[in-house]
Amino acid sequence: MFLGDIPRRNAFRHPEQMALEDDDRTLTWLDLNRRINRLCAGLTRLGLRKGDRLGVLSIPSIEVVETYFAAAKLGLVIVPVHTGLVDSEVKFLLDDVEVAAVIADTDRAAAFGHVLTGLSNRIAVGGHDRFFPYEDLLEGMGEDEPEVRMDESDLFAIRFTSGTTGRPKGCPSTHRDWIQRSLNFLAHINHSHKDRALLLSPLSLGVGSSVLMTYSLVGASMVISPRFDASRVLKKIESAKITTFMVPVPTLFGRLLDDPAFDRTDLSSLRVVGYGGAVFPVELLVRTLERFPCRFFGVYGHLEAGGFSTYLMPDDHRIEGLSHSEREKRIEHMRSCGREALQADVRITDEDGLELPHGEVGEMVVRTEGMVADYWKRPGEIEKVLRDGWFRTGDAASIDSDGYVYISDRIKDVVRTGGMNVSSVEVESVLLAHAAVADAAVIGIPDPRWGESLTAVVVASCNPDAAIEESILAHCREQLANYKVPKKVKFIETLPKNSMGKVLKRELRLFYTGTEKVTST
Repeated sequence: MFLGDIPRRNAFRHPEQMALEDDDRTLTWLDLNRRINRLCAGLTRLGLRKGDRLGVLSIPSIEVVETYFAAAKLGLVIVPVHTGLVDSEVKFLLDDVEVAAVIADTDRAAAFGHVLTGLSNRIAVGGHDRFFPYEDLLEGMGEDEPEVRMDESDLFAIRFTSGTTGRPKGCPSTHRDWIQRSLNFLAHINHSHKDRALLLSPLSLGVGSSVLMTYSLVGASMVISPRFDASRVLKKIESAKITTFMVPVPTLFGRLLDDPAFDRTDLSSLRVVGYGGAVFPVELLVRTLERFPCRFFGVYGHLEAGGFSTYLMPDDHRIEGLSHSEREKRIEHMRSCGREALQADVRITDEDGLELPHGEVGEMVVRTEGMVADYWKRPGEIEKVLRDGWFRTGDAASIDSDGYVYISDRIKDVVRTGGMNVSSVEVESVLLAHAAVADAAVIGIPDPRWGESLTAVVVASCNPDAAIEESILAHCREQLANYKVPKKVKFIETLPKNSMGKVLKRELRLFYTGTEKVTST
């Protein structure tokens, strides 16, 4: 089976069912498949052939979905480019894979057109100067299925790592990889053609593209939200009777809960909702569970490891009807990223690769059948993160006796202070619960006494002063062991983040210490 079979089969099985909807249009599966085939003919007329790389630089849209499936039918290789990148980053990614064409939305065409001047096939959704109009590609084209010989091992996409520690690296994946990821997902969380899914995650991210293919595989109806706006999301859930969605980071639920429209929004159509990208802060998760009338699940994974490696299942989120002790144990499990997926092996190892006992913190390693075999044009690089068939995630974690995996931090971001390892994630969660803290990151600053001095870098929600600093530290002393309490609080206007929203702690360390060096764990 190939990804290009999905719209063709849905057009046969559910021809009149809504496939995609945005604010202006609705397409049935039959309509969608016909447009995809016309796009195939248009791309072929431009000279694109099997194996060519096709860059996609756009917010989520019907045209992006059409592009993904047209590429799948033609054997083109999709290269999703996150819209939050700057021009030098965009140029690096597109040059690295030597794209044959780029499809961009109007805003991205305007912002990055100058870095694409050497590319002859530039296509703009909505049109733009010096770009070929997207709809003109489809004009007058036939609707027959393209005749391209395909194999499951053919590449479908090259997605890039976020590059928090250096240049991003391309991770190639095949049609087989993508189909298997969707089947693995469905083995854990059931979906069907009766679902009405809201696409909230950027399709350039793993969560967004994974759920797109999974919803499509079962023939669900999908409503596209080009950007996350809490009021619009709530309105769309009610008006479109959405049954399911996933968010790329769980903190977005806080924005939904805090929106003035939340309490008057009818959410009764929701069946199951998911999240990925990070562990859900448990206080926010409990608040979310109490106010959303549906089941929840969480996923955790890595691009190189072939998708989602752990699942925190809907039953793991059920807290009603439990005794006090059962509830406390359930909430403790909700601090985890779940248990290993059916298709994955997850272990915790020490620096020598030896498996650690339950409860001990080490590096999380993962083994699946869908792991990336090599980075794009980076010979020898994959060996740096693979050991005896296991992918070294770089995540500091532990596994309890029930098999739940608890992410402590990135290995390089564990602070070793006074001979003790401190998870910055744990301390950050406590900081974020303080009313005066809008955002926070915890780093280690070299210290002659402690080795590293635990330092909180805080974006304050009000004008910070000595009283606010003391209030924050007092709050930490109430919630944390003494050695986990920051020695200092540094106030900053905004935290440096990459395009995926990850805090660039190396920049904070450079800013405050002039060094990137971190004590080994």
